[in-house]
Amino acid sequence: MFFNTHLPVARSDKYMNAREVIEFLMLKPGEYLIVPSTFKPNETASFILTIHSREETCCYENSNSNEQRYEPVEKVTKVKNHQDEENKKTFFRQYSDKYEEVDAEQLQRLLNENILKGEMKSGGFSLDACRSTVALMDTSITGKLNSEEFVRLWNKVTKYKETFFLTDVSKTGTLSLSELRNAFVASGMKVSDDMLSLMALRYGASSGHMALECFISLMIRLDCMKKIFKQLSDGKSIHLKESEWMYVSMYT
Repeated sequence: MFFNTHLPVARSDKYMNAREVIEFLMLKPGEYLIVPSTFKPNETASFILTIHSREETCCYENSNSNEQRYEPVEKVTKVKNHQDEENKKTFFRQYSDKYEEVDAEQLQRLLNENILKGEMKSGGFSLDACRSTVALMDTSITGKLNSEEFVRLWNKVTKYKETFFLTDVSKTGTLSLSELRNAFVASGMKVSDDMLSLMALRYGASSGHMALECFISLMIRLDCMKKIFKQLSDGKSIHLKESEWMYVSMYT
């Protein structure tokens, strides 16, 4: 980790809970990293950083660099076996209809009862989130999930659940922005800080923290949208007719 190998060259003289912090520093010419922090641990907040210098300086936000190195997180791996797949299908039949399919309402009950088990930080998996999940995983375009589609979904859900608790180092049952970043790294996904902030705004609570059910919904959507882009793109961009764009954006 960066801070384990680099000592700070300057810091605030008094670490206090203040709305405004001003520091005057004399630094040698070079490249410096400015790291804002909150007074309370794991607290998400916005800020304005202003730099005044007697000499000409060049400042940039380190958001989209491909060379960023965050704290490594062990990836979750699963060993597939036939019996395990059959057990999932048997479990699926406990909630499916006579045609061995589940709709959004049945999926909502299944996830809330078996993934959250009463621990609902943000009200549990919403019906709207489950409708979106069904649409994303519904390769047969029936509005429901069959057993094969459900097994693929369940593998993703359990993987993201383990990733969530692996990266929840604060043990609060929610992910802060920095923990969310590590969760993306653990899942093998790279996103810019701008996109990270947008997803925290879209799927997180007003406190900036993200509950398990919100994280799972986010990761499923992100994974599926990346795959859709790869299927429709030439490697760099996609060109869609209006009808195609409406289909992708409105159904998924």
